[in-house]
Amino acid sequence: MEERLRPAPSLPPESPPDINYESSKLQSPGIDLNTYVVRVPKDQVYRFPPPENARLAELHQPCPPKQAKTSRCCLCCIVVSVVFLVLLIVLGGVLGGLFSMLLSPKDPKFSVESFTVAETKDKYSMSLRVHNSNADLGISFKNNSSVSLSLDGKQIAKGDYTGMHLDPLDTTSFGVALKGSKTPKKVEESVNNTKKKVAVTFSLAVRSRARMKMGLLSSGTMTFDVSCMFKLDTLANSTRILSQQCQTKRN
Repeated sequence: MEERLRPAPSLPPESPPDINYESSKLQSPGIDLNTYVVRVPKDQVYRFPPPENARLAELHQPCPPKQAKTSRCCLCCIVVSVVFLVLLIVLGGVLGGLFSMLLSPKDPKFSVESFTVAETKDKYSMSLRVHNSNADLGISFKNNSSVSLSLDGKQIAKGDYTGMHLDPLDTTSFGVALKGSKTPKKVEESVNNTKKKVAVTFSLAVRSRARMKMGLLSSGTMTFDVSCMFKLDTLANSTRILSQQCQTKRN
């Protein structure tokens, strides 16, 4: 009796040791489809694109602007600005010195024209006169020039006045309003004594900033400190200036 040879059992296909396959059968009328899902461990993920292709791509990319060039440009701009500013300051000083040496400008002359005490006795009103003794130079005073009134060495009121312009050999008068905090006894005595005049001596300090001009040529900003000592016969009605002495100092 012949022995039938049994077919050798078929072995399943070997799968990679590190790759897992999951199969699922999709049922469709008349079609038998198998879908495989491949799971690859992270340590076996290969780089894409290859390193040689990535290197070629980097070589063809445009080079970014270098920060060194940008920093150098900024530094050059700062240096040029500083040098230009220094040159302007030096040029202004040289022109101011030449202006003073060649033209020899004269300082303006101040004087007190009138002085009154307000009814509140802590406010004062006065009129000042300024004269430009330069024959060829005009004087332009800036705003916010300060005025200080003192009695017996103590400041009792202060104020300011606006800017103005004086032509050569011009003279002008302007008013100044002064305000204090407390009325001194000497002021009260002189104001209230109507039968007998009580003289009072004040000191005045004025600080002005101005420029001298001749055509298109102009000097630098000058500071004038004016000090005046003036004596009044009374602070009651009809106040009269008995004497005064004013000096102007240029800084």
